[in-house]
Amino acid sequence: MVQRFDLITTLPQAIIETILCLLPIEEAARTSILSKEWRNHTLKKLRFNFNDQSSYGLPLSFFTSFPQLTDLDLEHCVINHKPIFNGFGSLTRLSLSNISISKETLLHLLSNCPSLKSLCLLLFEEDFLSDGKPSIMELCKCLPVIEHLTTLGHIIRLKRLVQASVSKELPTSLIHLKYVCIEQMCFVDGYGLPFLAVLTKCCPNLEKIKLVIDTDWNNENEKVSAVLEEYSDVWLEHMKVLEIDFFRNFRPELEFVKFILARSPSLRKVILLTCMVDKNTDLEILRSLLNAPCSSPVKIVVRNRCE
Repeated sequence: MVQRFDLITTLPQAIIETILCLLPIEEAARTSILSKEWRNHTLKKLRFNFNDQSSYGLPLSFFTSFPQLTDLDLEHCVINHKPIFNGFGSLTRLSLSNISISKETLLHLLSNCPSLKSLCLLLFEEDFLSDGKPSIMELCKCLPVIEHLTTLGHIIRLKRLVQASVSKELPTSLIHLKYVCIEQMCFVDGYGLPFLAVLTKCCPNLEKIKLVIDTDWNNENEKVSAVLEEYSDVWLEHMKVLEIDFFRNFRPELEFVKFILARSPSLRKVILLTCMVDKNTDLEILRSLLNAPCSSPVKIVVRNRCE
């Protein structure tokens, strides 16, 4: 009797794992019927897109079933457990968007992901259950090796941030952080500029900053010079790109750009996407920046975001 060659069973482990990661969760589970070998493979990347009309309660068993997980996206689900799980020791990328979770559980989860290098945390105040929301300082303590961070600006709008700015440093020096993106960033609430000044001091290896301005704020009263003078010793040797979306030419925004220009010897590009009706305003912004002190040759792009 001639034995048939089983191509599926003999596929290399790396190829099998790639196939599983590209399949929807339900179909990935069904592959266990292909052969005994396929039953023993562990998914390393998971993405759950639950119905946003009715958030799904994630069971506690989820946090104990994927010890080799490296990549996880969660949206529109509820995580309402006592923080007793061990987290994900191999997880390197995590995205949490529009989920319901307690502050205690979130901080426990992040603290138990020691390999986490990329975090996208897009949660609003109403997404946190019972015990309030974490501060940016509490988050930083849980992210000792973080390289890429995306979050919402409302997390930093706390009185405790002002206290932190007095000492000019966050609780943890984020020496590994290379990219930070802050959506709904607000320069004009008394917290935005101090936070960014602290961030640049504590993240000497930053390569790119991206800010998406919260256009709901229209008051530009902020003591710009007093804030930035305290950080005159900041030097960002690795900064290459600064990008600001919905730039409105308020004084705090403009002074922050000048602050980066003067302290980034490796800076190559500044991109400012405006929503100005008058094109002459874009030209005024460009002239102002071209005349500002700059520590390296930089390409400055100022354009209307609707063009």
